[in-house]
Amino acid sequence: MKILQTLASAAALVMSMVACSHEVESPTPITPEATIHEACFSLPIDLSRTTIDPDGRSTRWAEGDNIAVWAKRSTGEYALSGSTFMLRFFSTEWDKAYFVGNIPVMSEEEYTYYISSPKPTTTEGTMATYTVGAEQSGEYDGKYDIMIAEPTVNGSITTGKRLDLNTIMRHKMHALKITVPEGRNLFGQRFYELEITFPQDVVGDITLDVTDPEAEPTYSNTSNVITVKNDKGFDAGDDIWVFVLPGTVSGDVSYKVRGERRSSEVATYAFSRTMQAGHVTPIRMAIPVIFPMYTAVNFSISQNNLGEDFNYFDIYDDSNGTHMGRFERNAANKYIVDYEGEFDANQYDDTTWRVVFDSEHAIVETIVNLGDLTSYTEHSRSMTIPYLMAEDFSSLADYTDEATTGTKTLDLSGWTASRTNCKSGVIQLATFYALVGRYQGRLDSAPINTLKKSAKIIVTFYANNNINKKVAVPLQFGWGTDTGAIGADTAISTLIAEEKLAKGDNKTLTYTISNFAAGGRLAWRTNVTSGYWATYNYLGIDNIKVQIAQ
Repeated sequence: MKILQTLASAAALVMSMVACSHEVESPTPITPEATIHEACFSLPIDLSRTTIDPDGRSTRWAEGDNIAVWAKRSTGEYALSGSTFMLRFFSTEWDKAYFVGNIPVMSEEEYTYYISSPKPTTTEGTMATYTVGAEQSGEYDGKYDIMIAEPTVNGSITTGKRLDLNTIMRHKMHALKITVPEGRNLFGQRFYELEITFPQDVVGDITLDVTDPEAEPTYSNTSNVITVKNDKGFDAGDDIWVFVLPGTVSGDVSYKVRGERRSSEVATYAFSRTMQAGHVTPIRMAIPVIFPMYTAVNFSISQNNLGEDFNYFDIYDDSNGTHMGRFERNAANKYIVDYEGEFDANQYDDTTWRVVFDSEHAIVETIVNLGDLTSYTEHSRSMTIPYLMAEDFSSLADYTDEATTGTKTLDLSGWTASRTNCKSGVIQLATFYALVGRYQGRLDSAPINTLKKSAKIIVTFYANNNINKKVAVPLQFGWGTDTGAIGADTAISTLIAEEKLAKGDNKTLTYTISNFAAGGRLAWRTNVTSGYWATYNYLGIDNIKVQIAQ
């Protein structure tokens, strides 16, 4: 890669300040009782600095710009110590930018003014510290064009007089203007991240003495890696601005880029340059080719049975306790777990990962099987968001429980039953009436702990009265919060509906519960009345599905 190392000098700026008219109240030092006064001054627009002009060198003030001002009396006391002034408005002729600050009223005397731009990250006395980020946007950012003014002497800026504070602003940072030449984005796609590693530290905290713009800065918390991230991305023909601390850089510089998912190979070149304060170094940077060793599993959602959209989901490899990542819901319906570099796909063949979905009302999870994987290939796997609860009793072994017997805990976590049978994955609720007594059946679900808070839910299930086909059977449905096994003689706490199934009926029934509590249990119960045959009869319940109602 060819690098052009042309040094472009940034001209020193002359700043003229004009005070707005205000009444003078009384001279005062900085104390908690000091009267606060709104003061303003103007800076010429054509001598400003925070947004870049098309020529790539001159700059202008931008909305929201802040500067800091110190004002020292002849006695050595400071009436202002890093006071903030912010761009408020422009003149009607658009030749001045007005800055406003709330400051204590200054006595009528001469002051030595010191100015730094922009407002420092922190100050200690007249030492101003700025943080030059290891992560930058790649756009011209005025917060990194740090300037210190030559000291200048004048009167109070709260006297109401028009003041001209003639000073020179000294640029203290170095800028790299990186251009991607046309036809030299060998990466083949737009990239959104550029990582540059220098042989010496180039970013961090810079501390400057505002009273002496020629004093050498001190550096701390430094790093030799800069990462440029930008949601709009970059391509051939684009400029990328990077601010670095002044100093000498000599040795190998390496860099790589990253697109939407893929990274490039690493490019390395020899670089030797004294990064002078107030200068710009143009660099033509060819972008290296895409990194070939890339393996990915692209997940998508094929069906949502929960009933409401999820906010995000987490993937876990429980075989080794690894959290594979958190993924926010996106319109593209694409969620990628990827690997760059050497990858042995065999270790993941037929592996199952646990996926936990988090929505407004619920947390549900499912298992996805990765199947056969091939190294350095992109794979696609679809997932179904599970129901809030679903049960078809297919895992339950058949059992026979006489209609007059009591409660039991099923071989399903949290499920209980009273006077029931199970045949071929169908729970049978007893309906028996005789002179010796009435015996109905009852089924209670496990607590629905997948709910985070109360919600409106929809419950669908299959009911049939064709097991014995002897009589019509009223079926009650509802819910409650009782724990443990509940006897069939106990009424359902919150009854939602009663459906009478005629002889031979089989139906899919759907009910809505408007305010179902987290941890609540669904309940089914046959309602036995007189007129029933004095022999066993059963009503079947199967294929239960629960969703959150929109």
